[in-house]
Amino acid sequence: MLSAIALRSGAFSTVVRPQTTQRILAVIQCRHKSDAVKQIENWDKANNIFYGPERDMKNFPHPVMPEHSGKVRLGFIPDEWFQFFYPKTGVTGPYLFTTGLVAYLFSKEIWVVDTHFSEVIGFYLALWMLTKKLGPMFGKSFDETNEKIKQTDFMKPIESAKDMYKQEIKDAEKEIWQQEGQKYIFQAKKENVDLQLESLYRQRLQTVYTDVKKRLDYQLELQSVKRSFEQDHMVRWIVNNVIKGITPQQEKESISKCIGNLKQMASA
Repeated sequence: MLSAIALRSGAFSTVVRPQTTQRILAVIQCRHKSDAVKQIENWDKANNIFYGPERDMKNFPHPVMPEHSGKVRLGFIPDEWFQFFYPKTGVTGPYLFTTGLVAYLFSKEIWVVDTHFSEVIGFYLALWMLTKKLGPMFGKSFDETNEKIKQTDFMKPIESAKDMYKQEIKDAEKEIWQQEGQKYIFQAKKENVDLQLESLYRQRLQTVYTDVKKRLDYQLELQSVKRSFEQDHMVRWIVNNVIKGITPQQEKESISKCIGNLKQMASA
């Protein structure tokens, strides 16, 4: 680490070349990277051994720290020691063993009794009295403090985190429910587009029909005008030719004949 800082700061710039510096930095970075990878591999390996599927949880369970101390007798002797003697010596076995052990220590002067021995007895008696009298009070106070710390530092954050995650789950479920309605929106949009296409198709059909009808009407009107013009021209031509073919004598005779017919009709 220090060598890398020194190389970056240029403390050895007069000695180390730039290319050499880059190589050294690359080697240091690779070394740190390889150490980190090795630590991660070791961590994964230890995790698989102690918490993986190969761990025998039945015969080798995880050690759990007890919340309370074990049961004791006479104020300081663990109850497991008495339970150890019961199958072999009976109920009085632990007491006889303790008495024999104390007598052996006294007889061999391993435990020397001097003038200060009474202070030891008084000290343990005072300690026993304080444990019996003040122990429950201090224990209750410690339990209340521990419970308060547990609720404040452990349970309350956990409960708040649970509430937050529950709210996030509700929001996610609501979002999922809203997203499920998108398919109906897509279907409605698709139908709307289909209706627009159908309307445009019908509009174009109407436009084609109107244009074709206009052209046909034009052709029909053109034929009617042409026929009417031909008929008028033919009638005018026939009339003019007939008029031109009538002589004045024929006109007089025709007029006289018409007048005679009218008189006969009037007299009748």
